[in-house]
Amino acid sequence: MDKPRIDRRVIRTRRHLRQALMALILENGYDEITIEDITDRADLGRTTFYLHYRDKEALLLESLEATAEELRGQIHLERMQPESSSAGGPIHEVFRHAAQNSDLYKIILSGGAASRVLNYVREMLLEAAVEFFGPRLAARRGENVPPVDSFAGYFASALLGYLTWWLDKGMPYGPDEVADLFIRLFFNGAQQYIGEPSRDKAR
Repeated sequence: MDKPRIDRRVIRTRRHLRQALMALILENGYDEITIEDITDRADLGRTTFYLHYRDKEALLLESLEATAEELRGQIHLERMQPESSSAGGPIHEVFRHAAQNSDLYKIILSGGAASRVLNYVREMLLEAAVEFFGPRLAARRGENVPPVDSFAGYFASALLGYLTWWLDKGMPYGPDEVADLFIRLFFNGAQQYIGEPSRDKAR
């Protein structure tokens, strides 16, 4: 069955409310915002707000979940390309998408009210990492290869950490440049840049 079409006025109203919320979060922080602040900024009434959302958290989650779903779609499309034999394409898509939606990503990665969405993004990255790295790790049995779930967890945490650093610094590198930096660091490791750590100091 076809999904029911949402009235264009509903779409427009929700978009105005989302835009108002995002602008206010960047100005004042999420905790300080009231429903009245949102409706005033969107030039809508409180009654209209409650016709669409239970509270401001529901509005925030819808905005962030839409962003996460869009990222999932872009990563999936990139993996479907015939030339995508490496993880580089999807990683570039993550950074490009973050650059296009940097305000939303800052909110997602900050946790707090967005923790549910952050967990969703982490699980999505874990799923993509298991799908990509699993067969490659399985092909190297007997070579002291880590379990695929631990490798995928390391990859997802590293990517989210690097993404957070990049956004916090104001995106000093372009999305493709910073994606290449991450790829070199993750796949080559730090050893070639800083040398082998002393075992005595490590202890």
